Amino acid sequence: MDSVDVNGDTGMSSSDHGGSSEVDDLGSSVTLNFTVLDYINEIRFKHGMRIEEYSRYHGYCSKRLCNLRRQLRMGPIRSNKYVRLEFPETVSDVRYLEILALCAERSWAYGMVLKSQCEASHTPRPNLRHRSLKRFDKALTMSTLLEAACQSFAEANSVNNARVYRSFMEGVVHFERKRYTEAFASLSLYANVMDQRHRNKQDRITAEGYSSQLNQVNAMIKMCSFHIRSAGVKFGGKPVLHQEDDDAELLSVVSDPDGNLNLYCRGALMEIQSPFLFEQIHDVISAFDKLVITDTVLSNLNASTNLDNDIHSELVVKFPSDALLASYEEISTLVSECVDTVHSEMMSSMESQDLLRRIEGVLHIIKTLLEMEKCILMGIIALHAVYRQNKSSSGCRYLPDCGEPLRFAHILKQHLGTLMNESNLQSTFHIALEATRSVNGMLMGIYKLYTGEYADGMSLLKWSMTRLERGIKQVDHSNTRLVNRCMLLFQIFHRTGLLCIRKYYKRCVAIYMRHKLGENPDIVDTMGVDKVFDLTKRMLPCKPILFDLAHIHNNPPTIGSKSGIIGGVKNIIRSFWK
Repeated sequence: MDSVDVNGDTGMSSSDHGGSSEVDDLGSSVTLNFTVLDYINEIRFKHGMRIEEYSRYHGYCSKRLCNLRRQLRMGPIRSNKYVRLEFPETVSDVRYLEILALCAERSWAYGMVLKSQCEASHTPRPNLRHRSLKRFDKALTMSTLLEAACQSFAEANSVNNARVYRSFMEGVVHFERKRYTEAFASLSLYANVMDQRHRNKQDRITAEGYSSQLNQVNAMIKMCSFHIRSAGVKFGGKPVLHQEDDDAELLSVVSDPDGNLNLYCRGALMEIQSPFLFEQIHDVISAFDKLVITDTVLSNLNASTNLDNDIHSELVVKFPSDALLASYEEISTLVSECVDTVHSEMMSSMESQDLLRRIEGVLHIIKTLLEMEKCILMGIIALHAVYRQNKSSSGCRYLPDCGEPLRFAHILKQHLGTLMNESNLQSTFHIALEATRSVNGMLMGIYKLYTGEYADGMSLLKWSMTRLERGIKQVDHSNTRLVNRCMLLFQIFHRTGLLCIRKYYKRCVAIYMRHKLGENPDIVDTMGVDKVFDLTKRMLPCKPILFDLAHIHNNPPTIGSKSGIIGGVKNIIRSFWK
């Protein structure tokens, strides 16, 4: 059995920590899963590190170590006697890895306690300074042991986590020994991973823990930068990446004259080292051609002169909603798997952080564009159903059910808000955002009329009618395929909304007037008709269907007098026998 001294001495030499034959020959029949970064983040946040209580955190690590050693029966546990920590030849329990992590954390926390006492002292205390450095050295030793154990007994993700954790301890040791250049490099790598995890964690508490660690590490990085510049050392800076082109494809694979495939991200060459990541990105790009709604269908719909019939024949009849959703779900899954691979590469390939972060950002944009494209398609189909709806399923005789398209319009605004944060896409999707607001205003106006808020409903309808009649400016992004598809769909979405408001606007006017005049026909409501429509004559109540028939078969009747409305109705009735 190999032995490890938890108080600093080890039964293995330093060369054994790097993966020599003694470590590799321990066996790897059982593969463990121990994500040390998540584990450390959890215990630090819960046990005092949120407010930098190092003494409390050191006490928790000691108690937890005592409990784990008692559970694993690793010799008698006595507070006044040193007991060597012994590991079996084959580690099959993740608690052994947890012990190594806790030993590193306990040494680091005690080192921070001693450092705080030294800094708070009014007189120089070199003994505290020396003891704190010894604790930090031990923390680095234990983190190196943890990395070696993960390489022998754990899966690849656990190894990557342990490597990043060792980089943090290494940066702390360099920082405390005033080797600021080495500390800057190690801590910067750890900060990149913390930032990536903070941005991708959905749990608020977990994200707050990573944010707390990131703030602490960033303070150390700023101090390193200050001392490096004070010493007169100029930063070489990060390697300059190729210049991006906003009009280029988000991701593309192009072959060079020698026949080699190269990955381009917004027109910039990405020299990635992982063949698996390159293959996954290539699969994502190839999957765009498998979308059931092709670019030709979208172009034909946008140029259609009979949009209602073409939507029904090209979308509703050919592609059921389940088939559309399944098509986009398949590609979204590929993109999510590709993002996970990028995260794994960010922890294992420390020298390619900037390049991988750029690819990660583009993959997130692609995923958002796919989700938005799916949402626009479903919104167009829902608007088409509203246009062809004769009677609401909710019980209202004259107004359609706008719940489904209204839900998709709200989701679209959320996706557009995410894309508006991208500076190179902000101007493009500003037009799409205004079109979505116009359609959303029309749907909200119809909904408010149904719920009895007549004045607000008619104001929204009047506002959206004016905006929808103006049309939407066509933006050409032929070089950026997904952006171009989304803009075509927004134009179709806008035109479908225009069809709906042209059909239901006069009907909504009649419903509004019937309500206002039905309250008290002898009183002129200056806050209703005059404010919303700026009319000088009082309208007479009539059935809403008469306005639709008048619009289709004859000129709308004059509504200024009773004889005029009667004459108009007679003309409508006569038209049925023509």
